[in-house]
Amino acid sequence: MLLRRISKHVNEQNWLAVGIDFVIVVVGVFIGIQVSNWNENQKAKIDERGTLLQLAEEFADIKSGLERQITAREEWLEDISVLITALEGPESPADDPAIRSALGNATATGRLAPRSATYIQLTASGELTALSNDELKADLVRYHARLQRDAFIHTALVGLVIDELSSNASVDRDMLVSKRAAARIDDLEDGKAADENVRSYNFDGLRKYENRYEAIYRLHVLLVTGEEDLLILADRILDSISRAIRQ
Repeated sequence: MLLRRISKHVNEQNWLAVGIDFVIVVVGVFIGIQVSNWNENQKAKIDERGTLLQLAEEFADIKSGLERQITAREEWLEDISVLITALEGPESPADDPAIRSALGNATATGRLAPRSATYIQLTASGELTALSNDELKADLVRYHARLQRDAFIHTALVGLVIDELSSNASVDRDMLVSKRAAARIDDLEDGKAADENVRSYNFDGLRKYENRYEAIYRLHVLLVTGEEDLLILADRILDSISRAIRQ
């Protein structure tokens, strides 16, 4: 209809009317583009808010898990240090609950902090750049980079624990309990004593494994340091998400 009217005005050489028609067309196109852009921006904001809520839920769980894991690992470190100190001394404790507890915790590995499923999906789809908060994006990358580094440390710890469980004949273990070594954080939360999986031990025979226990101790130190860094990042991520949602 508009084209027919423009043609009529051109044929009549009514240039004022032609100009008005042209302005109407331009304004209509401009408004259409603006409305389309507004709709896209609103959809992007809704999508981003959904993503932020998913990240918030994940990192709230991650933070809680890290806090429990750090508490557990610090207890393991305290126990293992008792064992190392005893091995460096001249005496040979016959049946010391503290030594049995330390031997039990020497087979604890704990768990790596989980990766964010939402972050993995964002990076796989190339949509991480859609997040408008640059600080949040940077912290998400830092979190997963640190997690990847700690994975190598955790793998080394698991290797030492497997050696301890399979080759240390100086410790009589209840293997039905020991097989849950990687989940010892759950055992602690359930109130189970760390020495439940150690029936007895030959202390003099343990002396040749002192280097192994020192290596296990050092790896736990590295892991708890990494977990503390991850906890800081998780807090920062949650704070960034909270501020972004309020905007």
